[in-house]
Formats: sequence, C-alpha cells, structure tokens
Amino acid sequence: MSHEEKIKIIFTRLGEIFNLQNFTFKTMRRQIDEQGRGVMNLKKSYVLAHTSLKNKTITIDIYTPRFRKPKSLKSILNILAHEIAHHQKPPFRQRFREHLIIRRHFPIFYNQVNRNIKKMKKDKILGQYFG
Repeated sequence: MSHEEKIKIIFTRLGEIFNLQNFTFKTMRRQIDEQGRGVMNLKKSYVLAHTSLKNKTITIDIYTPRFRKPKSLKSILNILAHEIAHHQKPPFRQRFREHLIIRRHFPIFYNQVNRNIKKMKKDKILGQYFG
C-alpha cells in the first residue's frame, strides 16, 4: 500500500470521527526545482496545508519539502487536526485599536486543535500512529 493510499484511508476514518460530510481531500503537488511561468517553486516554502471553507476542501503536502520523503503519519494527523479545526472554529473579524484584523489562529482555535488530537488518540485505528 502506498503512502498516498494510507493517507486517504486515514482521511475517510477522520470523516467518520469528526462527521465531515461533503469534504474532499487533496494532496499538494509541489515542483522541486523548476520555476516557470505559473509554477511556483515551493521547495523552501513553509506551507504544510491549506483549506477552503467555502468548497470544503483540505489540501495537504504529504512529503517533506526538500528531499520529498514521505512525512510520518503522526505529523500528518497533527496537520489534519489543525485543518479540521479551521472548519470547526472559523476565522472572524475583530476591531482592535481602530484596525480591522482577521483572527485565523486564536486561543480558542488552538484548544479545538488539542481536542481534535485527543479524539484521534482515543480512536483504536488512529491511536496506533501516535505511539
């Protein structure tokens, strides 16, 4: 079984645990050394994943940025817990000292991420990946 197939199975299990209906999972396709027109070289990028609240898609990079080795399943589960929390506690706008700021990552959000990880650890199938 390939690395991508394992992660798709894990995502379907997460869909059952967190009740993710109509969500789609994608893997991020990165270019290693080429930098042409319309193609970004994300070799030194820190973007691990991104999510679309409107389309309900979660896109994750499942390989390490530099050498393109498969990431550990524990780190992928932590990233998925973070991305799922974006849908559970969506960002909001707030005024602070006459400036409008968008709160994407805030303390209540990180509490939700920790709750998601605890829920994954309690699961029999996903708990084995946390060691």
